[in-house]
Amino acid sequence: MPYDLIQINSKICLTILICNRTEMNMPLQASRVALVPRILPRVVDVSLVVLGALLPLWINTSNESYDRTFDGLLVAFAAALALSVFPACGIYRSIQRSSFLRLLVKTLLSWSVVQGGSILLLHLLGRHDVLLSSWFLDWTIASGIALVAVHAMARAAIRFSGSVIRVPVEANSMSYSPSTLASVSHIQAASSRLKRTFDLVVASLLLVILSPVFLLIALLIVRDGGPAIFGHLRVGREGKLFRCLKFRSMVPDADIVLQTLLARDPVARAEWEREHKLKNDVRITAVGQFLRRTSLDELPQLLNVLRGEMSLVGPRPIVTDELARYGQDATYYLAVKPGMTGLWQVSGRNDTDYPTRVSLDVTYIRNWTFLVDLRILLKTVDVVVNGRGAY
Repeated sequence: MPYDLIQINSKICLTILICNRTEMNMPLQASRVALVPRILPRVVDVSLVVLGALLPLWINTSNESYDRTFDGLLVAFAAALALSVFPACGIYRSIQRSSFLRLLVKTLLSWSVVQGGSILLLHLLGRHDVLLSSWFLDWTIASGIALVAVHAMARAAIRFSGSVIRVPVEANSMSYSPSTLASVSHIQAASSRLKRTFDLVVASLLLVILSPVFLLIALLIVRDGGPAIFGHLRVGREGKLFRCLKFRSMVPDADIVLQTLLARDPVARAEWEREHKLKNDVRITAVGQFLRRTSLDELPQLLNVLRGEMSLVGPRPIVTDELARYGQDATYYLAVKPGMTGLWQVSGRNDTDYPTRVSLDVTYIRNWTFLVDLRILLKTVDVVVNGRGAY
């Protein structure tokens, strides 16, 4: 019986997706692009339901009662039911527009309806041993917390992400040689479907796996009364501004503290004008120092990756004032999406001067391949673990 119900739910969900695409009357390629932001949240939620069921087994490996009561078909039934219940309850519309409180209520209500269906199924099948087991309770709590956490982070990302603005660039302000334009045409490969698909899959998995870390860091940060996440305007592909998300590592009034410091300290002012960064930054909190040295402050940028504003690997995201320092090489920067990590981050990071940063970004873009991205990601792990060049 559970297997039949799972098949019915899966067919219904597939029919809904196909009908939606048909009603939109879109070309096949355009419809695929439009379906990505609709399918991805559902994939993440189903993953959370399944991981929540498996987590008690991994934690209680020595408890045989968990193994006896675990029911894989029940988990599959709940995951399939969630694909119908969550959209019907307006979860995904709430992530876009509703308040945090309303989103919290809808998420908990939707998950309660799903587990209510699971309870009804177990009752009809006479599986009271599973219904009254510790595993079923732990699964309900674990998946519920994970769903609330991920939905809240998604809502926060949308809230902090402002409207897209283009950086005004004069058509005649730069001139490009034929060789430069030829190199830029190759850059289109860096935005290939393979790269974007890889970004979506890896970012989604990391968000699910690291959701408890997100919650812990957020709780540590908000103790001083400020927000956990902030968004700073950075220049993206084609000159579009976007809010680059980070865990807040500075005091709440960081801008005022910076202006005061630069006004009274000529050495700090010279360093800021030269590097756009301070090695001994008085604005950074104790928690922020740890986050920066471990690069954990950049984890929220996974949400930027999902939104298509950033890539896992790419040039270092810069502010508008820095674009002029790239000179003619700004063409390369504007041709691709900025990255969470890149050649600069694994080649000395803050220990390198600004011209070297620009050179590394240009080198990466001109020589991009998918294998280069994989090598940079693997090397990033080593750099982060050893804390080289981070401050």
